[in-house]
Order: sequence, then structure tokens, then C-alpha cells
Amino acid sequence: MEGPLFMGLLDYPKKLYYEYGSRLAIFLINRRIRKKGLDPGGWLVLARLYEVRKDWPRAIQTLKRALKLYPGNAALEMHLKRIQELAERDPSPPAP
Repeated sequence: MEGPLFMGLLDYPKKLYYEYGSRLAIFLINRRIRKKGLDPGGWLVLARLYEVRKDWPRAIQTLKRALKLYPGNAALEMHLKRIQELAERDPSPPAP
């Protein structure tokens, strides 16, 4: 079995995993933020989940919120810059 149809069938579970898995993870991390807050690493994970979904505005917003809590954090600043550059190169809308 070869060709585009076969590759599409192989990619489907991965797409499904990223779609629903990322939604669940985002929900759980946001709930944790509301209850207890997060350290910078948690904020990075949340931004990365938005990045996987190509939801650039939310990824950027997440990192900006984190930088308000942890000003001057080099990792947060580095990831914000990287995601802003990605957003400029690939302005595709986020997955529904």
C-alpha cells in the first residue's frame, strides 16, 4: 500500500491525538492556573500546546501573561520571540 491515501490513513491517528489530546491538556493546565497558578515551566507547556495547534495568538498571549508574572525570564522571552517569528511565517488559523 502506497500513495497519498495510505499516508493519510497513517497520519489520521496522529492528527486525532494532537487535536483531542492538546484540547484536554490545555483544559487541564488552564484549570490548574485558575486554582494554583503555575511556575514558568507550566506556562511554557501551555504555550507549546497552543503552538502545536498553530494557535499563535493564544501562544503569544500565554507567554506575555507569564512574563508579567515572571519578568525577565530568559526562557519565556526566548520562546515568545520564537513563536512570534513562527506566527509571521505561518499565519494559518488555529484548528477548531
